[in-house]
Amino acid sequence: MLVVDDEDVVRSLVTRSLREAGHRVREASHGAAAIGLLELDAQATDLVVCDLVMPILGGREVSDWVKEHCPGLPILFISGYPRAYLEAHQLYDPSVPMLRKPFLPSKLLEMVDELLTASPAPERRRVGRA
Repeated sequence: MLVVDDEDVVRSLVTRSLREAGHRVREASHGAAAIGLLELDAQATDLVVCDLVMPILGGREVSDWVKEHCPGLPILFISGYPRAYLEAHQLYDPSVPMLRKPFLPSKLLEMVDELLTASPAPERRRVGRA
């Protein structure tokens, strides 16, 4: 699992919740770092939990990259911004599930379990270079 959030506190809370539930978790503080980790070893990632609004590369750019290079790798957006703001700035993607901040760890784990249950086998996910 890969947790991507520019806010250290949020990233560490999400990571801790996932680790306590038994998940292996890697962390990135922005989208470019997340893509770098995926390029190194996409097979180590079964889900990307990604903030939508971040400096350098935001969640929408990460999602677009993942869809192209790691098809089948599920993504869960997290954001504290109102949906109207995200839509107005073309950040919202209705095809990607989103969890609004603040959220309870139990809701995060529920959504993670749903996405992992519905995702294809990890061996089908490969990083392709253009």
